[in-house]
Amino acid sequence: MPKKEKKRLQVVISDEQDALLTKAAYKLSSPERLVSKSEVVRLAIEKIARELEEGKLELEELLDRLEQEES
Repeated sequence: MPKKEKKRLQVVISDEQDALLTKAAYKLSSPERLVSKSEVVRLAIEKIARELEEGKLELEELLDRLEQEES
């Protein structure tokens, strides 16, 4: 079976966002399984996409949050 091809994405995040990623990875981890910040990002992407699709999350709300970060 061929290996699954992965794509790389590089983003710039704030110290606060990095701290949130670290905290989430720590909370999701256990002695048997450490969860990386990359895995947290992948989970978040899936969750946002699913909630947008299901109508549980408003696109306008997310866009407003992005605009606030840019200000």
